[in-house]
Amino acid sequence: MRYPSFKTIALAVGFAIASSATVAVPALAGQASSANNGGGYPITAKRVEALRECNARAAPYYDYNWGVRQSSIYRACMTEHGEIE
Repeated sequence: MRYPSFKTIALAVGFAIASSATVAVPALAGQASSANNGGGYPITAKRVEALRECNARAAPYYDYNWGVRQSSIYRACMTEHGEIE
């Protein structure tokens, strides 16, 4: 009778751990509070308005043409509104 090698056992254990981790993560994600957007920043009406305006202001500048200009415009706009990116 042939016994499995150490590499085969290690590979099987690795797959078992990886598959259990992918099952556990979505289960934990459901426990996050919806009041603070899953642990992120609170979404208020003021923030929604700032996000819309800043995205519209940065939209004409594509990253592949303008480099970091689009990101800079967006960040500056969010700062003007007193919001975190």
